[in-house]
This record gives sequence, C-alpha cells and structure tokens, in this order.
Amino acid sequence: MPSDDRPEVHLRMLTAEDARWMVALDAAVRGFVHPFGWEEEKLAAELEEGILASEEQVGWAVVVDGRPAGVAFARDLTSGEGVLDIRLLESVRGHGVGREVLRQLADHHFADQPTLRRLEGRTHEDNVPMQRAFTAAGFLMEARYRDSFQEPDGTLASEWGYALTRHDWEAGRHRADDHGYNLHGLTFRLENGPDEGAHMVPGSALKFLHEGRRLLARYGGGKVSDGEAAGIILDDQIRYRFVHRYMEHEIITGFGQVRVQRRADGRLELIDDFQRDKDGARGHHVWVERR
Repeated sequence: MPSDDRPEVHLRMLTAEDARWMVALDAAVRGFVHPFGWEEEKLAAELEEGILASEEQVGWAVVVDGRPAGVAFARDLTSGEGVLDIRLLESVRGHGVGREVLRQLADHHFADQPTLRRLEGRTHEDNVPMQRAFTAAGFLMEARYRDSFQEPDGTLASEWGYALTRHDWEAGRHRADDHGYNLHGLTFRLENGPDEGAHMVPGSALKFLHEGRRLLARYGGGKVSDGEAAGIILDDQIRYRFVHRYMEHEIITGFGQVRVQRRADGRLELIDDFQRDKDGARGHHVWVERR
C-alpha cells in the first residue's frame, strides 16, 4: 500500500484557464525534453476549441496535493497505439508521481477505448527517474532509438522506448509489486574487501537494468572488466548467472544469489553469495547503493 506521506495525485482534463500555468511549466521544465514553445493566448484558444479533448488526443492536468504540477498528453489514440508524454515540475519528482500518472493514464485510456492495443512512451537515455517510473508502472523497455534526441548544443543522444499492452493492463501489471524493489538505473559500490572467490576491490561499481522480473547488471573493478550478470528477482531474492573478463584474458562464469535489503540510512544493500563454474570457488560481496 502507498505510504502515508505519498502525495495525492489525480488527473483532470485541461481547460482554457490552464494556459497560463502551462506556459510557466513549459519554461521551467528543462533537461531531457524539448519545450513546446506555447503562447498563452493561442494555447488558451486551442484548449477552448477542444483540440486536446478528442478521441485522437487528450491533454491532462496533473494535480498533486490539490495543485497543478504537470501535464500529460495521450496522442494517436485512434491508431491503436497511443503515445504518452509527461512533464512534471521538479518539486514533485522523486515521490512516485510519474508512476501514478502512468497508472492512471493506462486505466483511463484502455477502459475508454476498446480498440487501444498499446500505450507507448520514450525517455532520454540519461533520464533515469523517468525510466524508473515506466518500470514501476509495468511498462517494458522495448527499444533503444539511437541519435533520436537533439541536445541544445546540437549533439545527438539516444532514447529508450517503453510500452504497456492491453494484455499487461488487463493482468494488472501496471499496478503490481507495490512492495517490490525497483533497481533500475541504480548504482551500487562494493563495500567489503576481497575474499576467497572475489576478484574485485572495494569501490567496484555495479549498475542495473530492471524490467519486470528480469535484471541485467553490468559491473567492473579491480582485475575484472566487461562483467555482466543476468537473473530474475522474486520479492527480495535475485538468482543470477554471471560472466566477466579477468586480468584482460581469462573468461570467468558462474552463478549466485542476492538478498536485497534496506539499511538504517535508507540505502539499499545487496548481500551477494556466488560460485565460479570452473573451480567451484565461492565468494561473498556486500554492495551498497550509491547516492
């Protein structure tokens, strides 16, 4: 269940009276999105005409604790493959608002349009908070669009594409795992020293890609390079296999199990026990979330 201090989030249709704060929001939100460049009078007139209240596209005000704090758009709805775009004020990010907006969008549009098969969205490759919101709302990463986002300086960056299908929605995937761990985009540092089965040193890094039950982690440090582990998470347990290059020439493979827990300081901790295939050597790692 949501924690007591989680903000109250709901969506309402945009009206002409929203034009002023929408223009201010567009000017305030920067970084991983392109501004819309709205003009208040023109935007108010378009909202009055209902261009964002049709079967094809809908615009929503994101209301957080009683105040407008963002906008959400659902477009191309009659095509069967709706496209989502969400913009939130920085002050409300990091509190589960993006996840809840995605969940409410899915509930409304799949229920409202029986021909809708999918809802899709993209996010900048460096926008880890939005990636985590998609993951937490049950959207799966399906594609990486290379050089699809032009930065202000003219350089190109990639975007990741996520989607939730009608089947996912009907199965309740978008509202599952309220108590599960979301490791996507998090980086962990090795805390303990080398032991019998360890090749890495304290400070070695481990970073996760997490979608659904599947996890992919890339790691390296000390005498280990090009390390990768893949596995499945269930509740607080991860079972995985790994492969890495040792001393730049030897390939090491093996398997292991991780227990995920939260420390007193609020950071996540991974208790990792593993075994190498070749010689059966065992090792123990303690990884701590980096902030």
